[in-house]
Amino acid sequence: MRPGRQRQGRSEVREKAEAEQLFADHRDRLEAHLRARLANPQDAAELAQEAYLRLLRVKRPDLVRHPQAYLFRIARNLVHEMYAGRRAHNDAGVDPDLLESEDPSPYDLAVLANQREAVERAMKELPPKCQAALLLRWREGLTQQEIAERMGLSRQMVQKYLAAGIAHCRKRLRRTAAGKRGSP
Repeated sequence: MRPGRQRQGRSEVREKAEAEQLFADHRDRLEAHLRARLANPQDAAELAQEAYLRLLRVKRPDLVRHPQAYLFRIARNLVHEMYAGRRAHNDAGVDPDLLESEDPSPYDLAVLANQREAVERAMKELPPKCQAALLLRWREGLTQQEIAERMGLSRQMVQKYLAAGIAHCRKRLRRTAAGKRGSP
């Protein structure tokens, strides 16, 4: 083996070891981060693993200044890819996991209907611009920049509307879930 190839091989082994260590050190936090954004804990574990695999495939890891932040960015992108893929294949608003089984249980359908109603009620409580930004993001899949252009706002203002709207909807969904757990 030529000296250059040997150095390159050692460098690749070291970079792989560093990626493995990074993933080992942050796996639990990464999965928790993903579980907060996904309904299914199995999806969170799978996306964390996929983020690790994509981190390993980076051609120039020496250019990554903040590997931990980069790993979490990969994971967030995977969440967006997953939702975009599901949205493209599922215009009916039904959880794709339910479509895979032949007979979704009435309970599963009722849970989805209740969640959808809770989100719709929460959306009605929001200011009109906040509602519009969320609808453009969720129903039309527009980026923040596209929403800003369509609504005549700055991207930062769109970010604020989206963050406030999502926080409000999550809060309402938690209250709804807590209320149902407390009732017989």
